[in-house]
Amino acid sequence: MSHTLLIADHHQDFVDALGGELAADGYATLTACSPTALALTLTHNRAELIVLGDFEGPGAQARLLAELRAARSPFPPAAADTPAVVVSEHDGQLARLRCFDAGADDFMAKPVAHLELRARIRAVLARTSGQRTSAARQVGALEVDSDQLEARYAGHPVALTRLEFALLAQLAETPNRIWAKAELLRAVWGFENPTDARTRTVDQHACRLRRKLDAAGARHLIVNRRGVGYALTTPSRNGNANANGNGERGRAG
Repeated sequence: MSHTLLIADHHQDFVDALGGELAADGYATLTACSPTALALTLTHNRAELIVLGDFEGPGAQARLLAELRAARSPFPPAAADTPAVVVSEHDGQLARLRCFDAGADDFMAKPVAHLELRARIRAVLARTSGQRTSAARQVGALEVDSDQLEARYAGHPVALTRLEFALLAQLAETPNRIWAKAELLRAVWGFENPTDARTRTVDQHACRLRRKLDAAGARHLIVNRRGVGYALTTPSRNGNANANGNGERGRAG
C-alpha cells in the first residue's frame, strides 16, 4: 500500500513539481498552497506525512507546526501527530531550531535534492510507523542504498561523490533501461530545459562512476549508448552488452 503525503507551500510551481516527483516514486499525494487549504485538506483526508514548505511571513512554518501539534482550530485533532518534514528557503540555525521545537521531524533547505528528500521521507515514515522500509536496490552483487546514500558491491562500500551516487541511484531505478542524457540532466542535476543544454557533465560523471565500479569488481555494469544515454545493466545481460535489447555498447565517456 502506498503512503499518502501532503505537500504544502505557497508556491504552486514548487508544489506541482515536487508532487509529480513523489507521485512517480509511488506515493499518493495531496497538495495545499495556503494555511487554510492545509487545514481543510487535513480535515477531509488522512495524510501519513506532511512536506511543509514556505508560507509568507517570518516564522510561518514554526507557527503552523505549533498550531498543528496543539490541534488548534482550524487543524483537526486527528492530524496532531502527523509527521512533518520541513523544506525551507530559510536555512539559518534559528529557523531550524524553531521548526524542531515546534514539532518538525526533519528539516531540509531549498533547493531540495530529490534523492535526499525521498530518503528522509522514508526514514521518517519508518520511524513513525514502527516499520522498517528498505530503500536499497539490488542489481546482482551491487546494492544501491538511498537511505544510507551508499553503494556496496559484494558487501563492500564503493566510495562515490554525491553526484556519482545520485547518477547511479537514478540508473538503478530501472536496470537495463537506457536513460537519455536529457532525462538524467533533469533528474540528477535539476536542469529545467535539458534539451537546450550543451554539456559533457553526464558523460564525465558516468565515466568516473564506471571506473570506480570497475575497480570495485562491478565491471561493465554501466553501458553507454552513444549519442543517446546510459544504462545500468543486470549481470545476466551485461555479458551480451544488450541494454534494452539493441545490441550496442560503448564505454562510458
